[in-house]
Amino acid sequence: MSKVSIEDIKKLREKTSAGMALCKEALVHTDGDMQKAVEYVNERSDVVGRLHDITGAKIGLCKIAFEDANKDFEKALAMIKERGWEGDLCDVEKTCDVKDGIIDAYVHGTDKKTAALVEVTCMTDFVARNEKFRAFAHEIAMQVAAMNPEYISKEEIPVEKSEELRELFEKELKEEGKPEKIWEKIIDGKFEKFYKEKCLLSQPWFKDEKKTIQSLLDEVVQQLGEPITIRRMLLWKLGD
Repeated sequence: MSKVSIEDIKKLREKTSAGMALCKEALVHTDGDMQKAVEYVNERSDVVGRLHDITGAKIGLCKIAFEDANKDFEKALAMIKERGWEGDLCDVEKTCDVKDGIIDAYVHGTDKKTAALVEVTCMTDFVARNEKFRAFAHEIAMQVAAMNPEYISKEEIPVEKSEELRELFEKELKEEGKPEKIWEKIIDGKFEKFYKEKCLLSQPWFKDEKKTIQSLLDEVVQQLGEPITIRRMLLWKLGD
């Protein structure tokens, strides 16, 4: 297992716009091979979604660009800009003002000892006032209270935490006597389990475990026709 530098992680992030944790994971998995790391990232993340988030182009146009670019993220990004398909969204590398949205709260049970707050944003006040949008925000607040996620997405996991987990998983496999040639497959599975437990968007919806929160979000975006972001969350428990 090779060590990778923070410079390589940043370079891969520039190429793919993926989260730092996934970039680190990809470089470790591919022994620092940048091209293979790009492929690894694209296989394990929503490339079209990332193109949409960066450019604001419609999902369908992002799909076309990615296919026309032979599934090369950088070329697809350039193609979207060249074709004038960009929309009115902030670049993921920039700090941008929240355009609109709501803060929703959920207090659990009759004893009222657990409460969750979530901030869900959108692009227009028209959507912010929409009942489907508000119902979605409340569902997210209930999910946070029920499932206590630590991160909104796996891309938010710090590189140091990802590295700590990998070391822990490797130690467990070594102690179990598993052959090293199968470690990566097992470690991938362990990471996926961690994401489902700790990352809000990867969690099964507590009302219907056939759906993840990401799929629930995607449905609402499709229905309302503009980007929606779960921006912040907070869980309070009495005495904690």
